[in-house]
Amino acid sequence: MHLAGFVDPFDGAYFGEKWSIPGFQTLAAAIDTCKPDALVIASPTETHVSYVLEACRFGLPTLCEKPVAFSREPILEAISAVASSNIPVILGFHRRFDAYRQEVHARVRAGDVGKVEHILQFSRDPRLAARSAVLHQGNIVADMVVHDLDELNWFMGSLPERAYAQLDRNADPTLAEIGDFDTANIILSWEGGAVAHVSATRRAAHAFEQRLEVFGGEGRIICEDPRISPVIFDSAKDTRISRRFEHFWDRYRPAYQAEIDHLADILARGEAPLCTLEDGLRAYDLVQIVLSSVQAVTESK
Repeated sequence: MHLAGFVDPFDGAYFGEKWSIPGFQTLAAAIDTCKPDALVIASPTETHVSYVLEACRFGLPTLCEKPVAFSREPILEAISAVASSNIPVILGFHRRFDAYRQEVHARVRAGDVGKVEHILQFSRDPRLAARSAVLHQGNIVADMVVHDLDELNWFMGSLPERAYAQLDRNADPTLAEIGDFDTANIILSWEGGAVAHVSATRRAAHAFEQRLEVFGGEGRIICEDPRISPVIFDSAKDTRISRRFEHFWDRYRPAYQAEIDHLADILARGEAPLCTLEDGLRAYDLVQIVLSSVQAVTESK
């Protein structure tokens, strides 16, 4: 598989020249010229559905970055179009393609920990994103915590019955100007007694961190962060361990490659997508449940 062309309505020609591939301002022009076998959508969220609809019109298997959209109606429109065209569309929730998280999911679903009682998730970005980026990403729950929420949908197989959320501005009080937050603490509970606690922040001095624990009646599964180096030095004086990765691109690089490999497998062998637009709809619904449950908002003074 190789990159046949690049579409950007503003800088398509520039990036095409920079990367030595054909650049276009419209998807239709790229498809007409390059005759691609598949489409990868990595554009701003507000363009995702329009590109998915074009992919359906041209019959192109597609990998689309999450989320599908910021509101429910466009997601339903995209799901309907995909069903009518019968093309495979992968939604890029990258944790579903991470080998470590896949092992946790497989063990949970196989019942290795018994009945799930408690899930702990920690999501911490190393630094605040630029304000220009935050304006296009949606709020902390819709953009960042949605990965944790999708993962909970994946593990549990159903939406929770109850939710409690507290959102804070601990690092940047000026986020109030755009109605966003930098910290989220969320508790979700399911029928049968399982409870999940999500702790998320957009600013962590120590590094990018995403840890997970699933606890049940028969045991627990812990998924720690991989380190830049697996080497640990021990001596009588101290212990030294490598730092965590600084950015999600580095932590999840193999997962992003796995997404592309999965698209290739779909083209070659007709495999079913591991993550679909329907999964995106369930993640959107859980985001709305969380946002509607916000009980406290605090400001750093």
